[in-house]
Amino acid sequence: MGTGSKNYTPPDWLTAEFLQDVLKEYFKDDTLEVQDMTLREAAVTSSAEGGKEKVSGFASEMHRAVLQLKRSNTLSKFSVIIKVHPKGLTGVLAHKSKLFKREIMTYKEIIPRIEELLNGINDRTKFAPACYYTTETPEPFLILEDMNLEGYENFEKRRLLNLEYVMLTVRKLAKLHACSVIVATENSRIMEIFKEPPISRHPDRKDFLEFFPVNIRCVAEETSHWPGYEKITEKMFKLSENVIEKAVEMYENQVKRFRVFNVADLWIDNLMFRINTETQEPDDVMLLDYQLCYYGSPAVDLNYLLYGSVNENVRKMHLKYIVREYHHILKETLEKLNYNGFIPSLKDISIDMIRNSLQGVIAATCLTPIIFMEKEGYENLEYLISLNEQGSQIRRENVENPKCRTFLQRTIKEFELSGFLDF
Repeated sequence: MGTGSKNYTPPDWLTAEFLQDVLKEYFKDDTLEVQDMTLREAAVTSSAEGGKEKVSGFASEMHRAVLQLKRSNTLSKFSVIIKVHPKGLTGVLAHKSKLFKREIMTYKEIIPRIEELLNGINDRTKFAPACYYTTETPEPFLILEDMNLEGYENFEKRRLLNLEYVMLTVRKLAKLHACSVIVATENSRIMEIFKEPPISRHPDRKDFLEFFPVNIRCVAEETSHWPGYEKITEKMFKLSENVIEKAVEMYENQVKRFRVFNVADLWIDNLMFRINTETQEPDDVMLLDYQLCYYGSPAVDLNYLLYGSVNENVRKMHLKYIVREYHHILKETLEKLNYNGFIPSLKDISIDMIRNSLQGVIAATCLTPIIFMEKEGYENLEYLISLNEQGSQIRRENVENPKCRTFLQRTIKEFELSGFLDF
């Protein structure tokens, strides 16, 4: 066994023998042998970045095991991703927020049933990597399929999604949402763990929630230097003071309306795309990271994606078209599954997105600056919520980035003109 870095130390339990047992059980193949293994920090590759890799995982330790497998006397290269509960402050926040409990539940119960439902109507859509193994003790971790082996890669770093990538994502999202309605109808208790929203009054969420006001305040401080944004700046400072209260109200108002299983962390870093080698266009997408999943309005995922990870010019020109396509697939899938309950109209979805517009404001002001982040090595919750000078400096550098500034100037003005900053 080897490691890919001098400064890298894998978990003690992550051995070739352990992974061999896991894969034998998953593939039901007693001939399977792990003959060699190299461990390294998990990274994803973007061809647009010239094959450059980056470590990914804001609330997890990510490892990649590259294996030489022997199966039925045939040698082959194989790899898996190991997602481990983090240490330090990030680990404390992850534990209090039940991030791994949600994700393990999603991989064990939600995704298998959703894919089973679609298989029943001859739809082979796959939403996430295969999950080879999960446990919550002695420390939570998941062993997942390495989607790089299947040709999936992340979108180009420091750029926002264009139309082709967005349409792939919302079509798959609509199927996920539609099937989750059936799952919840079959067994309402399965959604219990997902009823607590990402922003809530639960005392265990207190430290995690600091992420939202400190980032909105940072954006307000930046807009205070922009001529013509005086009223917007005033509204942004006010929002930074009451964003938690207003978000809690938003989520509480969703309870009696049409609800679905939301990824609730649907942004560009949690998507992997497969590029068609002939057309050089994306032909599939995988939805990653189910640690914040939430049973609520579909507007949670739609607003988070469309205002946090989509190029602002694409959204401005095609928003109604994108939402219409989402609704078409949602309705079509529910009808194919013979769902007899309430199916929202396109107008209902559009109104719900306005009603839950704060989700889009949060995505644009708290999330998008991270997408444009120039510094490497600060991709974890400790740096993103820290109130010390280092945390403040990282947030300032993010919003002062010229690409981020251009995005914010256009998007925040759009919010103000739409009334999304009026609380």
